[in-house]
Amino acid sequence: MNRTRTIVLATVVVLFFASAARADSVDVELTQTSQTAAPGSTITFDATITNLSSTDTVFLNGDGSITSSPLLTVDDTPFLTNFPLSLDPSETSGPFALFNVIIDPTIAPGTYDFNSFSILGGADGSASDTIGTAEFSVTVATASPVPEPGILGLLVVGLLGLGALGSLRQRFSS
Repeated sequence: MNRTRTIVLATVVVLFFASAARADSVDVELTQTSQTAAPGSTITFDATITNLSSTDTVFLNGDGSITSSPLLTVDDTPFLTNFPLSLDPSETSGPFALFNVIIDPTIAPGTYDFNSFSILGGADGSASDTIGTAEFSVTVATASPVPEPGILGLLVVGLLGLGALGSLRQRFSS
């Protein structure tokens, strides 16, 4: 009984430290963790990625993302085009555009927290462990209505007409 308990405890400890060793091999530091934009716009998050290992090269093989609203869409094209395929020991890359967030025009104004962008990779080109994650938030501002140019033109013509009418009244009343 005591031997079984020792084996189970040793297994749990080994699994804990093995997962902790793999948990974050790179540091993903966003230049801004929170941004504000209007519905229908796109915002870009820039980041610097650093290999935390002083001895091992780490491969950046892919990414994943989670958003708190289906009306926020993460576009990973900047990560795929800007960052290298691997980082040498202690190497830093960036700051570069890491990802874009496309804000749907129908989204309600407010702050959307609990979003994340994860980098997948590991010790070789086929590894797909989560090796670094950045948390971010998006605040959707209320869209301020912009008057149409035609409305402004009508307003100007109306004011000029009122001014001319007042000037005519004053001339005829004198």
